[in-house]
Amino acid sequence: MAGVARAWEEAAAGAPAGRQVVLRIGIALDRDTPALHRLAGLARWGLGGRVGSGRQWVSWLHIDDLLAIVHRAVADPALSGVVHATGPHPVRNADLMAGLRRVLHRPPAPPTPVPLVRLGAMLLRTDPALALTGRRCVPARLRDAGFTFARPDLVPALEDLLTGRA
Repeated sequence: MAGVARAWEEAAAGAPAGRQVVLRIGIALDRDTPALHRLAGLARWGLGGRVGSGRQWVSWLHIDDLLAIVHRAVADPALSGVVHATGPHPVRNADLMAGLRRVLHRPPAPPTPVPLVRLGAMLLRTDPALALTGRRCVPARLRDAGFTFARPDLVPALEDLLTGRA
């Protein structure tokens, strides 16, 4: 994934612009996205255990924070270059799945072994690396610029998205 991001950033580098902000966006959680629907569906069906080892990092952010970051990137002339658009508290996959189960009031669930993840990815026509690898990214440049996250913590963000309360 990082290789793809670098290639896009290199392609954008020559664009004629007075200022350029390139956002490296983490997994944006929104009630209307397939990613959250699939993860919540797994938890609802009792399959919301960790994926693979569960140790892979998930750099996520609430949709409200993503939109605020985009607005800030456009409006703040001091912000330029590559900016990590992720929440301030990345989590391990096992913690993400536990948070989903907690919010959805589901019991502990068995882990999903790697071969099953690969089979499921083939059936869903997606890349198993999306679930089996991770990146721990923190928004250091946003933090240094004084950006304030509305939903920095996973469980309250999931509560807002999945139950309408936070």
